[in-house]
Amino acid sequence: MSVTTTNNLIIPEVVSSLIDGSLGDGVTLLPLAEQDDTLVGQPGDTLKFPVFSYIGKAAVVAENGQIIPGQLTASMKSVTVHKYAKAISISDEARLSGYGDPVGEGSRQLAHALDHAVDDDLFQCLNDVGVARKYVSGAISADTIADALTLFGEDPEGQKVLLTDAAGLAALRKDPDFVGRGDMGEELVMHGAKGEVWGCEIVITNKVRDNARTREKNYFIVKPGALRLVNKQGALVEIQREPEFMRDNIFASLHCVPYLYDESKVVAITQFTGLAVLTGDAERLGFKTVAGESGKTRVIVPESWAAPAGYRWVYALNTAAAEEGAYGTAYTGGTNHAGNDAQVAASGKTHCHLLLVDSDNKPVKTLTVAVHAGA
Repeated sequence: MSVTTTNNLIIPEVVSSLIDGSLGDGVTLLPLAEQDDTLVGQPGDTLKFPVFSYIGKAAVVAENGQIIPGQLTASMKSVTVHKYAKAISISDEARLSGYGDPVGEGSRQLAHALDHAVDDDLFQCLNDVGVARKYVSGAISADTIADALTLFGEDPEGQKVLLTDAAGLAALRKDPDFVGRGDMGEELVMHGAKGEVWGCEIVITNKVRDNARTREKNYFIVKPGALRLVNKQGALVEIQREPEFMRDNIFASLHCVPYLYDESKVVAITQFTGLAVLTGDAERLGFKTVAGESGKTRVIVPESWAAPAGYRWVYALNTAAAEEGAYGTAYTGGTNHAGNDAQVAASGKTHCHLLLVDSDNKPVKTLTVAVHAGA
């Protein structure tokens, strides 16, 4: 008599264990992301948290002068859980007669597919960091890293990871300030680090490349805690048997969402590679105009997008909806942005064009917002 045993079946618990055991192995940024289990076992799929705006530097006040209280403001940021999913199909012939371990290999590849998606979104979070956190340079070197670290202000110390491509690592290895893997300490954030420069563990990733959306190439210096990964549910594995085809379909899913929690723990060494149009993201990023006195408006540049060294924001008010500026061509007719409190004449103007330009007036970012003028 022929008896069906577990050797003849795909056991969901075994596959789930294989996938769970491999999850995270392919996520480069996972050691830098704090795990947030706030939503695990809770209703809802959205997490909201406050993002506080800086109150600005202190002012010099004369004796008996009045100190005008400022207002501490905060906006709410929301992150919504994503469902990452992938499936494979294994025929009975492949499972019973295939070379190697098709079920085990399929499970590992499903875990890698989920990791790949999460890692891409973690890098997307880094690519969305504001230009105020960017040190612009034509190349990466120990000197540019030292200069970029000044953007951490009073807190340049502590564990840090530099994400670079292979070419960047090759350039740094030739630098006398490069510390090889064998000379590094044991307390590492990333065990795959290839070396160290100015306290930054160097990690290679193919995701450091020219970004077609941002028109930038960024080498990121990241401190632990900059990113968070909100978990809703661990790996869910479901197996569907299709007897008419004599095959099993294995479905794997992961419910979580990565987000940039603390922008102050990220610095980018940036090469601008083209003109990025930000109009579609202007409202989300915080660019806008605010009605001022009669016939005047205030042009608002969010703090996280304050111009980096060597660059400045200029604006032009007119009635044209079309984007302005061309990469590599000096922009004429713009007025230097004098701050968010400055009021400018806006009567009859419907569009405000904002451009981030270099010392030669050549733009690298452009966006257009509606003009709101005081009545």
